[in-house]
Amino acid sequence: MKYKQQNFSYTGRRGKIFWIFLILLILLVSCFIYVIFLYLDIQESKTAGFEETERQIIQATSITEIEKIEQFNGAEAYHVIFGKNEDNEEKIIFYPLEGNEKTLTTVEKNEIVLAETIKSGWSEQCTGCEFINIVPAMVDDEPLWELAYNDDSNRYILDYLSMYDGSRYEQYRFNRMFN
Repeated sequence: MKYKQQNFSYTGRRGKIFWIFLILLILLVSCFIYVIFLYLDIQESKTAGFEETERQIIQATSITEIEKIEQFNGAEAYHVIFGKNEDNEEKIIFYPLEGNEKTLTTVEKNEIVLAETIKSGWSEQCTGCEFINIVPAMVDDEPLWELAYNDDSNRYILDYLSMYDGSRYEQYRFNRMFN
């Protein structure tokens, strides 16, 4: 009995397809890994400094429990801390990110118009609008709510409303250049 010996060579058409497939697979895996690292880096930069701010707030104020920290970027950048003191009173603290001397602005949550109330009042007034978000804001040392939405004319609106009475402080309307 004679055996026919087969020679597997990665030359020719099958070999070229194999190498093209292998190179594409390596590129795809590399791109996937890059996207994951990019995403993690962006997430980390969004929360950069939160731990230091939390440590400073616990050390310098009556806050004993921090529920969450957000960031507001206006003319000045702030970390916005939602927390409670030892008497279980809820507070919102604006912690400025610039400068060595920090002047904290503390807002008692029971003295303000809640974000949910602002949003429900907005939804009654602005039918046909698309809600984006509502976040605490600090403009000219005034604690405000920043309400972002698209109006019925497809403009992007930033509405700044007083935390204490819900009155309008200022409003920006941006026309869309591209759809």
